[in-house]
Order: sequence, then structure tokens, then C-alpha cells
Amino acid sequence: MPGPVYLSGERVELRVTEREDVEFLQRARSDPDLRTPLTFTEPRTREQVEAFYENTISADNGDANFLICPAGGDDPVGEANLFRVEDDHAEVAYWLLPEARGEGYATEAASLLVEYAFETRGLRRAYARVVDFNEGSRTLLDRLGFSEEGRLRDHVFLDGAYRDVLFYGLLREEWDERDEWTEA
Repeated sequence: MPGPVYLSGERVELRVTEREDVEFLQRARSDPDLRTPLTFTEPRTREQVEAFYENTISADNGDANFLICPAGGDDPVGEANLFRVEDDHAEVAYWLLPEARGEGYATEAASLLVEYAFETRGLRRAYARVVDFNEGSRTLLDRLGFSEEGRLRDHVFLDGAYRDVLFYGLLREEWDERDEWTEA
């Protein structure tokens, strides 16, 4: 069962990732619909995922790792993470189980995560990496105000082909301007 609610919106709650969630993470990250866009090319045993939990998720490194749960529910449908946190910037990442897509969960979860990065953590910049074929994620980032900032050509080998990885970025003032525009 996911940890306590840390952030919440109308559709989703971001709950703290706990040790008990390792099985969910392993199962989800083994799903071909998820692992390929996330560039997970090697299978992971439960022990490896537990080690990842110990060394990365539960480490005191400034990262924030959440499970995405429908509002009022305990069953996770995805993950949202703020990681590689440095002085004034961090990477955002998110994914949803295929059966949970199309409900607005990813958009709200990513929005809550970006708001947390800027308002709670005081970061100046957020960025994300996306494999070129992941139209859903690219559309979501565009919707949140991110701009495509660069492309690493033929950067990852997935399903028998080299793929480009795109970098997206968002500055705090752009996020603030977006909020002002949507409130008007």
C-alpha cells in the first residue's frame, strides 16, 4: 500500500513511495508498454528493484518519489518523480499503467510535481527527457508549458532501432506566467 498522501488534486493523490511498493514497481517496469518508452532495456529481479529502492528512492539525496493514485484510492496507477535535484533544477518523470491512461491522471500528477518543484522546493528550472516516439508524453509536456530544448540523435537502442531522445525544459517564471494566463 502506498505511503501517506503528500500532494493531492481533483483526480489524483501523490503518495510517498514505500518499500511495500517494490512489487508494483517491478511489475510495472517489466510491462512492455512502459519499459520501452522509459528506456528500461534489461529485466530486473525483485532483489535488484529492492536495491534500487534502498540506494535511490529511500536515499537522502533530495529526490522526491511518489506513486500516483486516483483520488481517494489506495491502488497506484503510476509513478511521478523529481530527481537529479541540483542547486536550482531537477528532472521530472512520470508514467501511468496503460489501463489508467486517458483519465487526466498524468497531466494532473505532472502538474502537481512541477508545482512542488517550483513552489515548495524553490527550484528555478525543471526538465524532462522523452523518447521521440512517445507522443503522449510530448503532448503532456507541451500542455504544461515545457519547451523542446534539444535532441540527442540515435541516443538509445529500443526494440531493434536507434531512437532520438528529446529534452524539454520549463523555467519557473514560465510556469508562473502560465498560471496567470489560465486564471485570467
